Amino acid sequence: MIDLCVVSYNTRPLLQRFLNTLHSDLSDSEKNWNLYIADNDSSDDTRDWISNHSNAYQISGYVENSNVGYSSACNQLASMGSSDIICLLNADVWLKSNDINKVKALYESDDSIHILGPKQRDENGYITHAGIVGTNLSPKHRGWREHDPHNNLYIDRIECVTVSGSAYFIRRDVWDSLSNNSEYKKIFPDSNGAFLPTPHYYEETWCSYFARHLGYNVHYDGSISIGHSWHKSSEVGGHADSYFSISREIFRKACDHFKIERD
Repeated sequence: MIDLCVVSYNTRPLLQRFLNTLHSDLSDSEKNWNLYIADNDSSDDTRDWISNHSNAYQISGYVENSNVGYSSACNQLASMGSSDIICLLNADVWLKSNDINKVKALYESDDSIHILGPKQRDENGYITHAGIVGTNLSPKHRGWREHDPHNNLYIDRIECVTVSGSAYFIRRDVWDSLSNNSEYKKIFPDSNGAFLPTPHYYEETWCSYFARHLGYNVHYDGSISIGHSWHKSSEVGGHADSYFSISREIFRKACDHFKIERD
């Protein structure tokens, strides 16, 4: 099984699309997922809508938070499940149950896959993610905004410096190893998981950099392609610059403590 962990904030239409797509092929696809959702104090109709549709969408766990941020909500949801693989998701992606089955098969076929990111394209076939390559000092978004209407670009598997946090698969034992690292807990004693406790950015970059620092692998695999709208939800509300600066300083503090190269 795979634990799907979805964080939502004022994204009810996108969340509804995600859930509808996830369930669209269940009649002819094995269900290999559990679903956990956190709402970070939405002001739209998300909370009422989830309450009214929880059974229909087979939601295993649901929490209503204050606006604790994406990272903390992901960490919270990851702790609710027990499956061997965790998938941390934005509400602005969409994928089918068979995509989950493909990821599960990849993990079962290759023990060297620790963290995995799929290919992502928007509604018009433009790539939003095909792996982040290069080095820690100079990471590069491969394929960014290339038009791929036939879904035949970047179908390879490569090692990466990191992969997109909008659809981030990680083995639970790796997640636990990162979360419970004694040195990490010293500098971030209040962290409740492997995603760095930042306001809005760098959480998955840290997770990948730290995992690689400890000897784990990060892969992109373009044989799995999912949708991604590249939605910027309103939780940043004009605070994007300050959130970015604060997050970057937290990220740099963590990297420098472990002597991990970073830009």
